[in-house]
Amino acid sequence: MTEISLSAELVKYCTIVVSTIPIMLVYPFLTKYFEKGVMIGAIKG
Repeated sequence: MTEISLSAELVKYCTIVVSTIPIMLVYPFLTKYFEKGVMIGAIKG
């Protein structure tokens, strides 16, 4: 494997990891508010 293709693969994997981390950090907060909204809608409904 050449140096260029190895660094291209590394950049690709780093991009995937860096773009996934914020989603993993925000997701629990969003699900908490989403579940609360569903419960309020079910009670009112």
